Amino acid sequence: MRFREHRVTIATGTTSSLNEASTAIAVWQSGVTPEHLLSACPFVYMGPLTEAPERGTKVETAWASYRQTPALHVDHFLIEAAYDQPQLRALFPFHSHRSLGFSRCTEFPHTHDVPVVTPVNGKYRVTWWRTRGPHDGPAGIGEADNPQDAVALVVAHLPPECGPAVVGTAEDLDRSDST
Repeated sequence: MRFREHRVTIATGTTSSLNEASTAIAVWQSGVTPEHLLSACPFVYMGPLTEAPERGTKVETAWASYRQTPALHVDHFLIEAAYDQPQLRALFPFHSHRSLGFSRCTEFPHTHDVPVVTPVNGKYRVTWWRTRGPHDGPAGIGEADNPQDAVALVVAHLPPECGPAVVGTAEDLDRSDST
């Protein structure tokens, strides 16, 4: 379960009990604070990433999470190469199907105007989000032999005026860009 407020996930939880789930929904919809939800529903928790929006550290927390994860499907050399680039370190990182993406906003749906990197057969394919699959062929931006060169391709293809990630979704960012 995800408990959201203003499009931001505040808390998460997992239960196989329909009674616990319905209680959590009722408690959350009653307008209580996240702390009250946690005390009323022990299976609900606020992890570092769910607490980060309140602290204003969601980008930094996401980077720390990827840099520290023991997950084997995460290419740590790629994470570190991207983290070494200040322009990318200011964006919100996200991982999907072995691809490392970067967003100009912190919430889903993310922006898709920044290239993604997908490790494929010992190389690194840099593509736009819609053509990120390992079988999409060379239609993307390019391929690199190492993570540093792949990250350099991403940086070279950043949108103009690409600044730090902002709190919100891609739709929120689109609305603010058009005003």
